[in-house]
Amino acid sequence: METKLTMGEKLKDLRTERGLTTKEVSKLTGISEAVYNGLENDADRDTGYSRIIALAKFFDVPTDYLLGFTESRITRNIELKELHLTDKAIEVLLSGKQNNYLLCDIIEHEEFSNLINSIDVYVRQLAAPHINTVNNMLKIAQHGIENYYSDNKPKPEDFDNAMTYMNETIVDEDDFLRFRISERFNQILRDTYTLYQENVRGDIPQRKDSVNEMTSDILTVLDQIKTENIKLDSPEQAIELMAKQMKLEIKSPLDLIRDLFFNNEDDESDDNSDT
Repeated sequence: METKLTMGEKLKDLRTERGLTTKEVSKLTGISEAVYNGLENDADRDTGYSRIIALAKFFDVPTDYLLGFTESRITRNIELKELHLTDKAIEVLLSGKQNNYLLCDIIEHEEFSNLINSIDVYVRQLAAPHINTVNNMLKIAQHGIENYYSDNKPKPEDFDNAMTYMNETIVDEDDFLRFRISERFNQILRDTYTLYQENVRGDIPQRKDSVNEMTSDILTVLDQIKTENIKLDSPEQAIELMAKQMKLEIKSPLDLIRDLFFNNEDDESDDNSDT
């Protein structure tokens, strides 16, 4: 998730991660403890750039990180070739058509590398030779057993169950690998949902679980229409009246559709109009 810290919060995090006191930071950087305490408390707004440079070098972070221009602590410029990104991938990341902060949360998940490796194994069919070898061995064993009992030899009681088990043991490469991919992706999705849950639940209207409660709301609205001579000229007005009774803050269907599907286009048109 997008989390923007103040300079003071960043400095405190960097210091506590290293197990240092403010006095120790002061001694090691040459910045007085009083000034440094002011920085951590976001009380000193006129900090000289030389002090910021000194702290950035000491904590091994870029000055832009302390100044709030970036949330990345990486101090060196990374060559794009090191990330192995194509031009098209870079264009997608820069397009603003998706939530890149959400993408970061997914990438940072402990199962993400396993997910990508599973996809890699699937699309490049890296497991196919091994799976086919196992399947062929099972088929050979199955045919051998069937041939052994083909000349009217008495079969064990569990013969049919054993043959059925061997048939079911044969692995379908496509189904098996897609299942593992879905399993890992679902785990990442569940954990990311939990990560965001505390921040978004407050914006979600309370669900009405009781039919009686909903019926009561509807009857109350109908009474209002009759007793107060309320005239509803459109379905949107009916929805707004019902939402008010249920203490819900919702947008009209048209506004909701516009927000969902046309926000990006509106933003782009606004950007173009400024140029």
